Amino acid sequence: MAENVVPDGLLQTAFNDLDTQGFCVIPDVLDSIEVAAVRERLLHQAEAERAAALDHEYPAEAEGDDINQWVYQLVNKGEALRRLPLHETAAALAGHILGREYLLSSMDAHITYPGNLLMPLHADQWWMPPPQVRVGEYVRQGDITRSGGPIGDPTPSPEPITGPLIINVMWMITDFTVDNGATRFVPGSHLSGRRPDPTRGYDEVVAEGSAGSIVAWDGRTWHGAGLNVTDAPRAGLTTYFCGPMVRQLSNGVYGLRSDLRDELSDELLALLGFKPFSSYGMTDDPSDALVRPGDQTAAMMGADLDS
Repeated sequence: MAENVVPDGLLQTAFNDLDTQGFCVIPDVLDSIEVAAVRERLLHQAEAERAAALDHEYPAEAEGDDINQWVYQLVNKGEALRRLPLHETAAALAGHILGREYLLSSMDAHITYPGNLLMPLHADQWWMPPPQVRVGEYVRQGDITRSGGPIGDPTPSPEPITGPLIINVMWMITDFTVDNGATRFVPGSHLSGRRPDPTRGYDEVVAEGSAGSIVAWDGRTWHGAGLNVTDAPRAGLTTYFCGPMVRQLSNGVYGLRSDLRDELSDELLALLGFKPFSSYGMTDDPSDALVRPGDQTAAMMGADLDS
């Protein structure tokens, strides 16, 4: 991919917006040829999956909304799509929030069709327990649910909050507008340490942009897709990154098609989880650059020694 180079000044503005507002928009990261190739591959795949009844409801959608569509595991579904997680702008945004080491938690697409329901405001990083204030009083991580957690205002918390372990870098595959359901955000909500009250309204900002642009957000930021009142679908493709110790939204090692294993670059395999992180995620040798399939590892071969 001949990448468009995002000027350093624009990238620094995006970093500042992420830090202060919880989201940013970077215009025209892909040129018209690149975005056309991605759009053609994605929409063809989406049409085929919907015809075969392979599309599924997503938990963050409005209850009863069976109009919108998610297309999952896009690493398996086209070379034009596989280039996006490695794009230098996506890498810069992920590194700014997560640091030197991170994983591709998922690469999916969200297609908002006319007549959809309003997606409720939510935060992607809903599973982190709040900081422990006193000994003996803490939230067990395994008890946290998507619908639970502390609810409150989106204003900065006076108490310590957990840091970001997620960044969602969404590629605008079609134009994003208010009318076609572009993503809504509550600015600054990532600093609140809270989740939105579903019975309340908040001051929202809509992230508009032309096809080929990026909208990215801190995993703690309150957001949701809008209503599509046009006569055409809106398509966004998410390259969703997480810290190296976080369970991926889509299991990259398990979910990768086996016939693609030898075709992908080491860089993309590392993002998918094939690279151990300080021995975590290993299958045999903890110093391996990339893990091997189970039937090739010493651990699996050793299982037969006493049989």
